[in-house]
Amino acid sequence: MKIGYVWLELFLSLRKNQNNYMKRSLLALLWVLPFLSIAQSNFQKGYVVTNSKDTLRGYIDYKESAFNPSSVKFKNNFESKPRTFTVEECAAYAIDSLEKYERYVISVSTSRVELSNLSAGRDSSFRIDTVFLKVLNRGKNIALFSYKDDIKKRFYIMDKNEVKPVELIRNLYLKPEQTGNMLTENKYVGQIQGKMRLFNIEGVSDERKLLLIKYTEKDLLNVAYKINDQQPVKSKISSNRFFAGAGLSINKAQYTGGNPFARADAQSKTSYTPLITAGIDLFANPLIGKLIYRAEISLVSSKNEIKTQFESHVFNQLSAVITPQIIYNFYNSDRVKIFGGAGLSLNFSSYSNNESGIYNDIKKRVEYVKNKVAFQSFNFSYQGTAGVVLNKKVEISLTYVVPTAITDYIYYSVVMHRYKVGVNYLFGKH
Repeated sequence: MKIGYVWLELFLSLRKNQNNYMKRSLLALLWVLPFLSIAQSNFQKGYVVTNSKDTLRGYIDYKESAFNPSSVKFKNNFESKPRTFTVEECAAYAIDSLEKYERYVISVSTSRVELSNLSAGRDSSFRIDTVFLKVLNRGKNIALFSYKDDIKKRFYIMDKNEVKPVELIRNLYLKPEQTGNMLTENKYVGQIQGKMRLFNIEGVSDERKLLLIKYTEKDLLNVAYKINDQQPVKSKISSNRFFAGAGLSINKAQYTGGNPFARADAQSKTSYTPLITAGIDLFANPLIGKLIYRAEISLVSSKNEIKTQFESHVFNQLSAVITPQIIYNFYNSDRVKIFGGAGLSLNFSSYSNNESGIYNDIKKRVEYVKNKVAFQSFNFSYQGTAGVVLNKKVEISLTYVVPTAITDYIYYSVVMHRYKVGVNYLFGKH
């Protein structure tokens, strides 16, 4: 609960030098968060199978990684010192009810799949390697595995009569004579067909259905269920969640460049306005929930005033903001999560009460002109966010929006400064 009090104290002190204080606070949080991530472990119940076939039950450090692991941290109990098992020392390991890995010496294709790196002509290169394969499914007839490194993701299959998995091959390459044309070799379709014939699986004669099988985990798992005569297993943990909330936006418009309002004596008024937000989170690994891809839409407004001794400019801004973001939970426990993130905002804005007060030297008075300054109805901005999630449901965040020009003049700009303090409610089991 101490974390909640810290954020409450930060919120109450916004009115005191909020620009410098909030910027320093957010930058400090973003600087500290990676160190929290390094220090934190995520030990879950599991087991390790050694080379001598001994099964050691205890706790596995369950890490979020884009690639298959090459080692695993294990300890007998929470108080003991962890030991690292490399792929040469460990035959298999598993995190109970979550993931399992088995060691095999396999052939690993090295052809590329990125359009910019495709070979001219079929690339059948490979290497022999000892790796941990992730077990996707195991049944009475076959086992299905996956392996991903910095080149690509591959899938492997092994039937009950085999001693090691075989890669399901898919090749992408450029036509040698016409490098502008990409060709796809779906050898894996024939490999799947062979396994279905081996175990007399119905539907093998329907070539059209086989050709529709995509080289994805979802499609290949469905094939494995069929060959093993199993019902599809649905995950109890959702890969996404929705959120909605409200907050406070702290806004200030300033002039820069060759304009009287950009002089040192110009004063910009800070406005405090409510904001509302909603969106969806997609988890890179729902079982861990650390890396999150967020799509957020928010509605934010500001009432702006810039003035000098004799002149003034006031305007109101109302913006609908769409922000794709990457969020990472650097500290990730059930009760408290501490996160940081960054995003690119697409701002769709409308303006009202746009009025400039200009001093007339001849008439010796201020004259008001409407819409003298033209604002952009669309622009981009960047933002950084840090915050906490309490009990998996309440998210409290502080966001700094990089100052962004909302005009398109050559010699001067009107720049919007914005900070946001928000509270979201998270709908889901994460």
